[in-house]
Amino acid sequence: MSSNKLLFFVDEGGFDDYTPLFARLGFLVDFENSQRKAVKLAKKNKYQVLVAEFSYNPEFRDRVSNIESLLATLESHSPEAKIIILFDKINQTQLDQLKQRYKTDCTLAFPVIEEKLMACFN
Repeated sequence: MSSNKLLFFVDEGGFDDYTPLFARLGFLVDFENSQRKAVKLAKKNKYQVLVAEFSYNPEFRDRVSNIESLLATLESHSPEAKIIILFDKINQTQLDQLKQRYKTDCTLAFPVIEEKLMACFN
């Protein structure tokens, strides 16, 4: 059994489920679509990779995005985790703000091409 763990966080969805791809790459995948539950998982487990859907809502008061709490939790519990962000190009400005605050290793705009996603793991 693999000890490589990947947390796949999907907020709004509407794109392919990459869980089978991640499993083929040798990861045990935790899939979550609740930000609170994803943070809880990030506190309990050590992850090698986070793949997270970035979304922006102008009603967020003190945050740029939906994943800041999750990224902050990973910084303290899995600091070596590779961070892969999936995003809509319309939110590029907000993603750039997030990248000033948090480590990101790879960002991919929708539609995500599977080969480019796989390249993020190298």
